[in-house]
Order: sequence, then structure tokens, then C-alpha cells
Amino acid sequence: MIVARDLRLALDGHVILAGVSFDVARGEAVALVGPNGSGKTSVIRCLLGLVPFTGYAAIGGRDVVREPVAARVQVGYVPQRAAFGDARAAEPLAFVARLRGVDARRAVGLLDAVGLAAHAGERVRTFSGGMQQRLALAVALVGEPPVLLLDEPSASLDADGQRTFFDIVGRLRGRGQTLVLASHRAEEVESLTDRVVRLDRGRVAAPPAAKPVARIVPHAARRGGGRP
Repeated sequence: MIVARDLRLALDGHVILAGVSFDVARGEAVALVGPNGSGKTSVIRCLLGLVPFTGYAAIGGRDVVREPVAARVQVGYVPQRAAFGDARAAEPLAFVARLRGVDARRAVGLLDAVGLAAHAGERVRTFSGGMQQRLALAVALVGEPPVLLLDEPSASLDADGQRTFFDIVGRLRGRGQTLVLASHRAEEVESLTDRVVRLDRGRVAAPPAAKPVARIVPHAARRGGGRP
């Protein structure tokens, strides 16, 4: 569902990504992990076609550079902190529905899926951080895109907000949603994803080496005589 090959990105002469490659199968959930500055957010921005990278990235077989609209329509994106200005909760959903050519009433109905149906007419600026992230998730789901990209979605949430957000995304995972999650929270990665792509200074880090298994040599063989 997602193919990334040799992604390279440099900004103002500073190397951000130095050849990142990975695949994500349909229905798989993959975590991008690593320290701050390792390139997690930059990889997501490449998949969204938001930065001038080199290499190859495709979503659902669509090249994100050569076919940006066809690739982007397959993606729902939840940033670390969404910005809704002075909008009421239903308004960004209706706006994105028009962009995607789907029924606005059905899109606004997604507020129920994230527990915000009772707040459709309220100003988003009055929402808690957790409510705003749930709204961002509802917006990302407009048009039922097959892929969700989440960039540190719970970083600014308190414990209750994190649990609620995890529960909602976990239900999506149970329905086979393809997911790429950039995160540094171990509990988020463990509960929401199938495997990890570890980044370090703009590269995919090698997995930890397995400890060598000690070979037991029979006592007689060590002396050079007798049967083992």
C-alpha cells in the first residue's frame, strides 16, 4: 500500500533524510520511531508530497510526485497539533467533504464516531487538546481514505486524552485500516502498530543484533578423545 525507496531530503544545506526505504502492506500498521530529529515527521511529509525530496514514494501505486492528487486522495492525515482557527466543529468536516467530493452530511456524521456529535456547533477553540485531536481524526477519515498517517498525534494530550484517542484508533485498526504512526511513546507504538521502522539521523537503523548463543561442546570432545 505504501512504498518508500531511498528517500532523501536536505533543507538549507542540512541533510534531513539520507536514504530511507520501507514498505507498508495493505491493512498493516507501522510505527516510525526514533529520537527527536531522526526524520520521522520528514518521512510523513515526503509521503504527503509536502517537501522537495528525491527518491520514490507511492501510495496505492500512485507516485506522490507525478500523481499528487491521486496519491493524496488515498490518505487521511492527523498532525501533532491541528489548527482550526475560529471554526465550529462541523465546518472543517464539511469543507474537506467538498474537496473530496463526498456527502457533507455523511462527513459531519463522523463526529459521532469520535464522540463529538454533541459539539458539532461549538467553536473548536473552546475544545480541550484531546477533543481537538479527535476532531482532526474525524477530518482525516472524510471520504474513507485507505491510509492514515499520524504524526505524534498524542504528544500534547494528557493521560485521559491519550487513552480516548488510542481507543478510537485501535477500533480503526481492528477494521483493517492501513496506518503509519510517527511516535516516541512506547505504549502508543505497542498498542496501535504491528511493527517498527527505527530511524536514526535520517537513516533506517539496523535492528538490534541478537545475542550470540553459546555452543555447548561435550567435555570429551574438548579433550580431543572419546565419543560426544
